[in-house]
Amino acid sequence: MDCDYVATGETAAAVKEDAFAHAAVAHAAILKSMSQDQLAELTRAVEANIRSA
Repeated sequence: MDCDYVATGETAAAVKEDAFAHAAVAHAAILKSMSQDQLAELTRAVEANIRSA
């Protein structure tokens, strides 16, 4: 998934929540078409890319 959205939050959990809230709205069709393995991979990628400000 290629997206320029930058999720923000006070904690890593908040950033992850913001990212998936955005994805649920902006990329709903893609998320619905993903397998459980693909969703797990996406979750790992999001977690790996969370950086402190």
